Amino acid sequence: MGLMRKEQRMQALDIKGVKIGEGVPKTIISVMDPDIEGALATIEKGKQAGVDCFEWRIDFSDDVNDAAKVAEGSKKLAAALPDNPLLFTFRSESQGGQLTFSVEDYVALNKAVIEAEAVDLVDIESWIGDAAVLELVDCARRHGVKTVISYHNFAGTPSQEWMINLLTHFVDLGADIPKIAVMAQNAADTLKLLGATEEVSRLHFNGPLLTMAMGRDGSISRLSGELFGSALTFCALEDASAPGQVDVKQAKRMMQDLHNILS
Repeated sequence: MGLMRKEQRMQALDIKGVKIGEGVPKTIISVMDPDIEGALATIEKGKQAGVDCFEWRIDFSDDVNDAAKVAEGSKKLAAALPDNPLLFTFRSESQGGQLTFSVEDYVALNKAVIEAEAVDLVDIESWIGDAAVLELVDCARRHGVKTVISYHNFAGTPSQEWMINLLTHFVDLGADIPKIAVMAQNAADTLKLLGATEEVSRLHFNGPLLTMAMGRDGSISRLSGELFGSALTFCALEDASAPGQVDVKQAKRMMQDLHNILS
């Protein structure tokens, strides 16, 4: 019965007919190719594997320093995804990515892509500070782009209370999908992440969350989101983009089995 109440309460985010926050968590893979041709090929493989959503990791791209080229590239990728949400992400080194930009350059790149109005979602890293986050959230809203406000910790897992406070802060900043990824050193860390997700979903936010405990001991958090409130799960197609990712076909099968048990 608890699962049914959660499904009734959560407001799904409908993007291109993909309802994020309804039923089985939606799968997402990271597209990490250095050029558009490779990215388009990865997208085709992902679609054949049944991937629901795609993240374009621009920090891997050869064009990352040319905002105009990136904006044009976003239109080409979006054209290949008429039925799948496309998330744009520049992942900074401090957050597990490839490059470091100044806040000004980070904001400028994301604005250029948002203003092209091709992507469906944009990842906004919280380290840039509340003022810059709010600037990008406002820009995204004006251009019809949904926002993922994110925090990544590859060293460990903060306290459950700290994670709850951070996720609710992201809600206050206007996130359409608050995201937090932490490194689980043991099963207890994973329980903290799941507990924080459940409490925020139950008490503080009626939209979809995106949370995960990374690493081997956190893998279960990537599969059990329907019960706890995390509506998206990053999966591996060929190469994983973070520790503990599950192969997309295996993840879809396991989450569907869990959904059938819980229904």
